[in-house]
Amino acid sequence: MLKWTMAASLAVASMFGSSVLAADMIVPEPEYPVYPELPEVDYGLGGSFYLRGSVGGNALWARNVSICCTDNTVTDMGWGYSYGVGAGYEFGDGWRADITVDALSNTGLKSGGYTASLRSTVALANVYYDFSLEDFGNHSAEGGWVGYVGGGVGKAWSYASATHPTSADLVEGSAAATSWAAAGMVGVGYDMGNMVADVGYRALWMKGFSTAGGTDFWAQDAIAHEIRASLRYRFH
Repeated sequence: MLKWTMAASLAVASMFGSSVLAADMIVPEPEYPVYPELPEVDYGLGGSFYLRGSVGGNALWARNVSICCTDNTVTDMGWGYSYGVGAGYEFGDGWRADITVDALSNTGLKSGGYTASLRSTVALANVYYDFSLEDFGNHSAEGGWVGYVGGGVGKAWSYASATHPTSADLVEGSAAATSWAAAGMVGVGYDMGNMVADVGYRALWMKGFSTAGGTDFWAQDAIAHEIRASLRYRFH
């Protein structure tokens, strides 16, 4: 009986001792895993407004030239330059549109013994599609080489004069000849984010231009073949 009593006393004492030790133990707080910061989600290139400027050289040709009611063919192309500005909007899916105004100058177009000089102001509404040259199948994204195709339609206001070595010169009229104009464009560029630089070809068609209101020297279906360098600045 004494043995059982002592064993029970030891068991009770052991339980109280364990409780005291457990109360004195410092339980560390659980450590939660530290996850890396998640990167921002790239939703692609959004829409943005832009301004542009262009300079270029051109070679001018015309389908037919009427001089004092006589039809003549072009014997030599004229050579010149152009420069202009524009404003537009990129839609973020490769498409963009802009309005451009260019000043075009050209001299040396020869027909019927006359040599013509031309000054034109051309306003066009244009639409383009940009595509990546580094990742075919995707539209243009910020960064890298890109290509583009486009077209435009508008009006041209032209002043022209023509000189002849033996006959009387044909001076420009008091009013500019106004005609329809259209253009087709193709080119390549480099996208630097806020800025895009490109070099391209533009075929600029003008219905016609004339001296003295179209009674003397009338060039019909004139086409300026242009090589142009442009710079666009985006406003994100």
